[in-house]
Amino acid sequence: MRPEGGRVIERGLGDGVANAGGSPRRRSVHGERAVLVLLVTVVLLASSAYGVLLLLGPFVKTVGGSEATYGALTAAAAVPTAVALALLLRFPRTVPPNLLLAGSCLVYAGAALLMTGVHSRNAVLVVAAIVLGTAWAVTYTAAPMIASDLATDRNRATLIGYATGTIQAGFGIGPVLGNALRDAGLSYQQVFAVGAALAAAAAVLVIPLTVELRRLPGGGSPGPQRDPADAEPLRASEPGSPGNPLGSPGSLDNPGGPVRVAETGWRGALRSPSVVPLAMVLLSACVFTTMNSFQTTFADSRHLDFDVFYVTYTVAVIAVRLGLARILPDSASDRVVAVTTVGMTAAAVAFVFVGSSAVLYGLASLLLGCTYGLGLPAFQARAVNLAGPAERVRMLPMAGLLFEVAICVFPLVAGAVVHTSGYRGLFVLLIVITSVVMALGQVRGRPRPAFRPAGGDAAGVGVRGDGAEAAAVPATSPSEH
Repeated sequence: MRPEGGRVIERGLGDGVANAGGSPRRRSVHGERAVLVLLVTVVLLASSAYGVLLLLGPFVKTVGGSEATYGALTAAAAVPTAVALALLLRFPRTVPPNLLLAGSCLVYAGAALLMTGVHSRNAVLVVAAIVLGTAWAVTYTAAPMIASDLATDRNRATLIGYATGTIQAGFGIGPVLGNALRDAGLSYQQVFAVGAALAAAAAVLVIPLTVELRRLPGGGSPGPQRDPADAEPLRASEPGSPGNPLGSPGSLDNPGGPVRVAETGWRGALRSPSVVPLAMVLLSACVFTTMNSFQTTFADSRHLDFDVFYVTYTVAVIAVRLGLARILPDSASDRVVAVTTVGMTAAAVAFVFVGSSAVLYGLASLLLGCTYGLGLPAFQARAVNLAGPAERVRMLPMAGLLFEVAICVFPLVAGAVVHTSGYRGLFVLLIVITSVVMALGQVRGRPRPAFRPAGGDAAGVGVRGDGAEAAAVPATSPSEH
């Protein structure tokens, strides 16, 4: 450990970019800032492209479809999205996150370009919708992975908030830009071409991002991070330690090896405290995709301007993720999570009483942006912080898998509810969902306790009753700092 409290290289305990012991800390800090600036720029362009393509909803109505049709198109991407993110969950570091980000942006640009030739409900529309949904799922998952690679337990929610907050900014900018282009006389196909250009620009900008990542100590290869005060020596059974180099049997890249640190994947997540924040991520995705995807048609049904929602919601998200999150000592604490989940429920209730009032519409949008904007990165960070050492590297891909599958599937449910019960029925459903999130938000997270060996060994690794090895020193939860 560096005497001045700098970072340490601790492979096998989580994910993050570590400083080499002999590297100047100032250079590392400047390099990480450059990475963050480039990352948020890439994310802003990519998410703005996604926002522009949200006009697919009203476009479908112009070719004889409905909200249910749009929901079905979105749900069509569920299976390939699940497959793509399941592979990412199984092999979380086979392809570096920056390359995943570039590739997914290019694929998204290609699918958006395909949409420029669609003029009716046909097979090309379905294919384009599937590719758009799958490519965006990988983009959404890869960006927080890069941010988390730079983080410690204390600031992980803040850095993830930078990435996801910028995503929300793009979600707000995109539809407003698309609407302005439509008002200027451009066709839907021409608007989709603008979205393709934005996604392509994001992919190109990953090149300097990759250069800056390689300039970081360690050559941009992610090493896990904790707070320096929580650092502890590597154990012989942990990946990256002298007794078990990264990638050797028993490491995260070979979990089926003879020396297994801990259960990974779904089984490990379901048996860890991370299951609660993961469930909150899943349910929050249902709220987000409904509010975001159906806002254009909802506003039209109430004779409102959907720009009010996207602008207000975006400003609120940016304010809390890039501003308030910096002030809070721990933006993933129990108190923050509890308050934000209550606020999300209140926001869902507020939308029921919006009517045709632009003022109430703006206030409801503001409340949703503030609470959801602060809540989601907190849920994601808690999933990582509460995970066991061998599970951490897979937590963000798992959260991304749950989030994106919900984004693909739930519009099918939402569209059917709107078709049968109108938007009031839809908001009643959202109130139920946010109430469950609120209840889960009151659960205090604690990391899975580690077990000390009965006989002890030099490596400090104990054996649990189920035969799996466990670290002798438990990880620190954000609420314990």
